[in-house]
Amino acid sequence: MKGLKILFCITILGTAELKAQATRTDPIDVQAWFGAGLDFDLPKKWQAGIEYQSRIENNIKTLKGSYYSFSLEKEIVKHVTVMGQYRLSKVQGEQFSRFGFGLTLDKKLGEIKTDLRFLYQNKQLDLVDPIDREAPDNYLRARLRGRKELSKKIDLIASFEPIYRVQQGIRIDNYRIQGGVRLHFNKAASLDIFYLNRPDYFKSYKRQYHVFGTAFSYEFKIKKR
Repeated sequence: MKGLKILFCITILGTAELKAQATRTDPIDVQAWFGAGLDFDLPKKWQAGIEYQSRIENNIKTLKGSYYSFSLEKEIVKHVTVMGQYRLSKVQGEQFSRFGFGLTLDKKLGEIKTDLRFLYQNKQLDLVDPIDREAPDNYLRARLRGRKELSKKIDLIASFEPIYRVQQGIRIDNYRIQGGVRLHFNKAASLDIFYLNRPDYFKSYKRQYHVFGTAFSYEFKIKKR
């Protein structure tokens, strides 16, 4: 219950000044993200995953788009995992591809399980005509996350992630500050309920996003024959 009270306080603080869609005159928007995914625990410490996510913006009034993600991971040594990612985004009539490569370092600090993820991402607009092709966007991300078990059915999760844009140098693009709970229905199925605060510096003015979301996950263990 203490963890749920903390999450409630975070939500109240984050929504204290919620307004409307992020524009120059009113740079605040409220969004909702809903996701569902399948994870595959494979032999020889390989893991694969697929996920679908829908995002609603403009004060939770307008569908922004759909996101289809695929990932592959492998633990190469104890506490070190390498990963590859691909995401197909269909956003407001346009289609984007994003590739990502990185590694995760994990360590248990007392009762808290922590992980530090470094990720490089390349995002580009998918177009048939090469003349209209835009230059791809490149990002560097570093996420620090902690998870504490409150009971056998509930985990408290918090993370902080700066995201840098690589374009004629490196500069901050946005931050992701996230808190939430993970509900375990059984050993395979779980549901994340989260709030994400996202200050964005991409425009000439600072934008602020308040995101409420859920993410359902189901894991399959595939044993070696």
